[in-house]
Amino acid sequence: MNKNKAGDYHVWRRHNLDGTYSWKVRPWRWMICLGLLSAFILSYSLDIQMLEGSMIASRLMGFHIVDLFSGFEVMGAHGELPTNLLMGMIFVGAVYFILGGRSFCSWACPYGLISEWGESIHRYLVEKKLISKRKKITTSWKYFIALCFLTASFLSGYLVYQYVNLVGIVSRIFIYGLVETSVIVLFVLFLEIFFYRRLWCRSICPSGATFGLLGKVSLVRVQADKSKCDKCGSCVPECHVPETLKPVFEKGDQKIFLMSTDCTMCGKCIDVCNRNVFSYNHRLSKLV
Repeated sequence: MNKNKAGDYHVWRRHNLDGTYSWKVRPWRWMICLGLLSAFILSYSLDIQMLEGSMIASRLMGFHIVDLFSGFEVMGAHGELPTNLLMGMIFVGAVYFILGGRSFCSWACPYGLISEWGESIHRYLVEKKLISKRKKITTSWKYFIALCFLTASFLSGYLVYQYVNLVGIVSRIFIYGLVETSVIVLFVLFLEIFFYRRLWCRSICPSGATFGLLGKVSLVRVQADKSKCDKCGSCVPECHVPETLKPVFEKGDQKIFLMSTDCTMCGKCIDVCNRNVFSYNHRLSKLV
């Protein structure tokens, strides 16, 4: 566990420089992510049939919930979108319009959680100089990759991305025990641990790219109070997309929202900053 400036190792709380304590975000994220996955597992194993499917496409008491990119892929492959899937996409889009675009990636995605654990191993190996630190691959690749998958689906009539979609694969491994597909997960995780930190989430995942586009208009965002920031930079190594933090270090002392499409709303910057620079807020607060 990382040690902040105040020397606080507490799992749940952060000791601020002003002597106060703040709740950390990470344990709540992990509990919610594991709770969602557990709901799928229990519903299937106990044959309750209340929550069916996986994190890609599911039904909650008969109501469809559909990953946005997967819905677009169905449209590309089949030239149409069934009403139930359309309603599911609208529901998911509305939820993440409110909750912050890529918040799905850090608060709900099962592979995002596994990748975060792999990230801890990667950083440990780098610190011990057992592997070399590599330059991060650009985040722009995921939009090109998303376009390639949509094109492949359109030309083939198959949902090509779903064969390698780690969100769906990890879900099905834990829910249905389909361990034969785990080789794909292990391969990507191997690349992330030994070569490129958070490669899938940062530079590949089309689902994350689609959710990220909502980040430009979503209501809840991470807000930074630049007047409290001493430019120590402790938040930068914590973030796997540190480009999102660039506006914090620019001139000015106003409050700003981090509007990057790459921000996953993980709250690591909140957890590590003991000056309370970062917080969750909604953009309607500017209208008040």
